[in-house]
Amino acid sequence: MADQRHTVALLLEGTYPYVSGGVSSWVHDIIRGLPDFGFTLYHIAAREDLPLEQRYTLPDNVAGLSTVFCAGAPSSPLDARGREKVEAEIRQARKSAEKAGPHSRLLAALRALHLDTPIDRALLQDLATADLDVPTLLYGRQSFDLVCELADTIAPKAPFLDFFWHFRSMHLPVLRLLHSPGPVSDVLHAVSTGYAGLVGAVHSVRSGRPLLLTEHGIYSRERDMELGRVSWLRASPGADVDGVEQLRRFWSHFFVRLSQLTYMQASTIVTLSEVNRKKQLADGAPDAKIRIVPNGVDLDAITPPPSTPDRATKGVLRVGFVGRVVPIKDVITLIKACHVARQSIDLEVDLIGPDSEDPEYANRCRLLVEQLHLQDTVRFVGPRPAKELYAGLDVVVLTSQSEGQPLVILEAYAAGLPVIATDVGACREMIEGRTDEDRRLGPSGIVTHMATPPETAAALVRLARDPQLRQTMGIAGRSRVRDFYRRDRLIDAYREMYGSLAERR
Repeated sequence: MADQRHTVALLLEGTYPYVSGGVSSWVHDIIRGLPDFGFTLYHIAAREDLPLEQRYTLPDNVAGLSTVFCAGAPSSPLDARGREKVEAEIRQARKSAEKAGPHSRLLAALRALHLDTPIDRALLQDLATADLDVPTLLYGRQSFDLVCELADTIAPKAPFLDFFWHFRSMHLPVLRLLHSPGPVSDVLHAVSTGYAGLVGAVHSVRSGRPLLLTEHGIYSRERDMELGRVSWLRASPGADVDGVEQLRRFWSHFFVRLSQLTYMQASTIVTLSEVNRKKQLADGAPDAKIRIVPNGVDLDAITPPPSTPDRATKGVLRVGFVGRVVPIKDVITLIKACHVARQSIDLEVDLIGPDSEDPEYANRCRLLVEQLHLQDTVRFVGPRPAKELYAGLDVVVLTSQSEGQPLVILEAYAAGLPVIATDVGACREMIEGRTDEDRRLGPSGIVTHMATPPETAAALVRLARDPQLRQTMGIAGRSRVRDFYRRDRLIDAYREMYGSLAERR
């Protein structure tokens, strides 16, 4: 191990080292690329009853890994038994409300968060006090009074029982995280906002250590998209549409406010693209703190295929999706697009990546493949070693509903492959170019609208029928990585930021 001048605590939510690909690959690469820094990992996981399996061998410069569990959002509707339990707890809370107890700065801070009081350092200081225990949150008078006030103000059309339940589900994890021992390091680095960002902001206040934030996707917006799909918001029988929407906004607004807390405390905010910088500004990030540091890959680590325009000699377009089989990747749109495209061309489609994160969604995808009679066309091949991902492909397709700056696209470019991707995150500027100099390289793929199977199918057909276009786009993509998305520049940027922040503390 190299002599390490400074230590960095990486604050991670639901990613490295327990989830492979995407942000986890990025984290692993940063650690390996900076052997002159020591790292500790602070991982926030969903629930204690869910098993965790390490997907990465930790590099030698990782000194420790701690995992804090957070109950998260409810995972199932309130059944009759559950409703009886919560109703009993409400009765107990009302009974206990006669005992006022000492004033809680933490409850005052939570009230300010939900009621749009301007976020300032005093509010963050109040959050950092954590002067509240779980019984007081559950049954204290001030806590119950706050639930009543917020219910009347934020969700007057939602059943009070539902709001009470959601309030608890939202804040019990916060209380657990605020009471957990903080990471010890020279620099705190949150790799998202949300709960990881909250931990980073609070422990930055407590320890006086600087906080660096990197946002790949925009956390609050991705959670808002997920809230549109979850079943537990519609749990209460008879709840009207307006009430359900008010509960959804209650959660969505909470995540925006957590982002704003992190933006305020962070010394530097790193984003991956101009598109995401504008979203951060809209959500309240100070412009002076934001720095764009694109992802990067090592061209030498991925060997491009032979430069011949007719690699698909049998007339079969070999298509690859590389990523997790989860709703935000919208694999269902890709499957439907393959069904449409197969009416015109021959396809071989490999879905490469883990399908264990959301088994219900993965099963929906498998069932759709069967219903569309695509078993001979679409294969679920699971994770593969990085060196084997792209060798047998002609094109990589992403139909995601949200992205930051996908490493998959850069890896495909390094392999000389064109990319079809939805117009989310940085995908358009990665395909068409971000600057005038970048755009002069020409397009390295095709951009489609989100959730439009016919448009994705048309792009597949176009590339299948024009091998020369595939080759031209592949050459443009490899040149794009060489000129604008190099791994050594990424590593150098974080070496400079870590060192500067550690010295500044």
